[in-house]
Amino acid sequence: MRTNRRWYRYAGLTIAAVLATALPGTATAADNPVPAGASKAHDQKILARVDAQRAVEHVRVLSEDIGPRPGGTEWEWEGARYIGSTLESYGYSVEYQTFAVANQYIGHMTLPDGTTWMTGASTRGAFTDDAPVTGGLVDAGTGLAAEYPADVTGKIVLMTAGSSAAARNTQATLAVNRGAVGMLLINTAGARGAKAGANNPSLSVDVAVPVLGVGQAHGEWLRERLAAGETDLTIRNKVHSNLESVNVIATRPAQTPAPGDPVVVVGAHLDSVVGAPGANDDASGVGLGLELARVMKSYNTDKELRFAFWGSEERGLLGARHYVNQLSDAEANRIVAMFQADMVATSHLGATHFYAMTNDGRTNVVTDAAVAAGARQGDSSVLPGHFGSSDHVPFAQRGIPAALFIWMHVASWSPLVYEIERIYHTPEDTIALNISPERMQIALNIVGAAVFDVARKPVPALDQQPEPVLVP
Repeated sequence: MRTNRRWYRYAGLTIAAVLATALPGTATAADNPVPAGASKAHDQKILARVDAQRAVEHVRVLSEDIGPRPGGTEWEWEGARYIGSTLESYGYSVEYQTFAVANQYIGHMTLPDGTTWMTGASTRGAFTDDAPVTGGLVDAGTGLAAEYPADVTGKIVLMTAGSSAAARNTQATLAVNRGAVGMLLINTAGARGAKAGANNPSLSVDVAVPVLGVGQAHGEWLRERLAAGETDLTIRNKVHSNLESVNVIATRPAQTPAPGDPVVVVGAHLDSVVGAPGANDDASGVGLGLELARVMKSYNTDKELRFAFWGSEERGLLGARHYVNQLSDAEANRIVAMFQADMVATSHLGATHFYAMTNDGRTNVVTDAAVAAGARQGDSSVLPGHFGSSDHVPFAQRGIPAALFIWMHVASWSPLVYEIERIYHTPEDTIALNISPERMQIALNIVGAAVFDVARKPVPALDQQPEPVLVP
């Protein structure tokens, strides 16, 4: 809600100050020695320059030019090199920090028009490596014998995956016995009402043909094509082994560097789950981080800035955990604030608020700075909260003030009931279906103003000027 502030005066407080005192966890004027007017003036250095379209262009490169970026694979590394080269072009010192990760079992299916979709693959199916399998696609419904076409010899069979390993074993055995050369099992087991993404179908028997786990949207799209006529398909799958994932860390020293300077970290994860382009989760966070890095590269700060892009978040926060675990106590103590951007641009209207979430629900310098920035900008959608499923967690566990920034709707904190977009972690997490430039702009404005407020170098002539009180 945008308020016309010239009509209000509350005992000498501006509307921004009133909003700040009304929002939980927000620093008040008594806690902040810098007048609100000065903070607004500093905000303008960020607000006047951050550009959602620039951020969304980074999202496009990651989600469309590169596509899905599973941790440790060549596609994650392609994303890392793009991020690193962009940051180097801004003048940052860039480090690629590597760490070992487990194998990935990945499939691909290619349609006659050349369209290729990434899928998961069952560890118990056959692997084609560089010998793709081609065949006509047939739909076997739920995979029961009565639903099979008359002849599937030499065909690739599409079916809805059974709900148990035993059921999937039966499906696989029947497909092989009927002469199929490949199987596509449609995953429908989405979490929290979300659509299901690609997966690695669990079987307890070995199968002599490739078994790919396709997303719910993949299944819908394939059945639409089948309804329009026969479809040939080429499938391949591979065990990706001896993998190294990567963090990209860009550093800009304080304006007057000194040993032990305090550090502000802005983070996002560069990987996606298998089969998902990861536009909002989390190319949006990467886009935000790169755009803030561009804007802040030439501003004076009395703290060191680090823009960090984590690998293998989707595999258990592995990149952020590796980074935090290798810090000495002295280095960890230098980090005074960590801002984690994850899913910051969804177009899903049910995600009504932009949250600054901490691991334990307690406010800190990060959440306070964000909510105060929202108040100064007249944005009441910015709220603190508690959530423990992103890369802020390892920092918080090390005692570092950290928060996750995300669009969602929280219906209840006890028990936690929340809503995010139904298509995250799916093939539909694309710019067209799941990115709002307007939401991206809000995120850039809030996070950017908050980061700069924490990191900036004081400007005495400006900081001593109070904001004028406007009266009717």
